[in-house]
Amino acid sequence: MKKLLLPLMVLATMFACTSPEKKADAVASDDPRTGTFSSKDAKSQKVKELIEAYMKNDSSKIYEYYVDTVKIYDQMANRQENGKTIPNPGGRTGFAANERMNHDYFTNINIPTDLITTFEFKDGRVHTGLWGLWTGKGKFSNKDISCPLHLIFVWEGDKVVQEYRYFDPTALMEEVAASKTK
Repeated sequence: MKKLLLPLMVLATMFACTSPEKKADAVASDDPRTGTFSSKDAKSQKVKELIEAYMKNDSSKIYEYYVDTVKIYDQMANRQENGKTIPNPGGRTGFAANERMNHDYFTNINIPTDLITTFEFKDGRVHTGLWGLWTGKGKFSNKDISCPLHLIFVWEGDKVVQEYRYFDPTALMEEVAASKTK
């Protein structure tokens, strides 16, 4: 009997290893929000280049990677209609000017670029996300500032058509106020 037990266990193990794997959640295959993600793809690299250029007060990558009519959604202006945020006006040119303006108020701007990931959804949408901590030093207040930051870049082809920016603008508003007292 002991001689039969060992071969049966080996046979059962071999059968288990050769059986096809079954998906635990068949519903996930129908979910349009599924897809793949990568941090080493071309779009993640472009976002890294955008952020590195921003830190150097260089807006050339904005003109290279954004469409003219890019829509920027953030909480900087209280721009809501019918319960939805509408984009800030100005397109790519206005956005580039806004990004350069940050350097009028802050020095030593830094955003880590190690948490950038591109999501390619099953339904064809492509978004790149960045999570980090924006840091800088106020030119007027002389305060060191840090602010959690989350950016989402929405792509069509090789161009950004929308960007969603999530951060607390309090420090920026305080620095603008400090600049007016000097």
